[in-house]
Amino acid sequence: ALGEPAIFAIGNRNETPECLVEQSVNAALEGAFAEAEALLLERFADVTLADLAEDFARRHAQRRAAKE
Repeated sequence: ALGEPAIFAIGNRNETPECLVEQSVNAALEGAFAEAEALLLERFADVTLADLAEDFARRHAQRRAAKE
């Protein structure tokens, strides 16, 4: 489900603005969001259910020990 809808659901206010400032802002943000999304997807690819389960079990054991 990642990427649909896009991780960053922020888009250009106007896809074809006449304002040169808005054009510059759109260009800058599109690149930044594309880079951030690519980095997140790359990192997400390394996360496994086994890793999450192991981390959960560790945290759960720590919480249980702290309560005792």
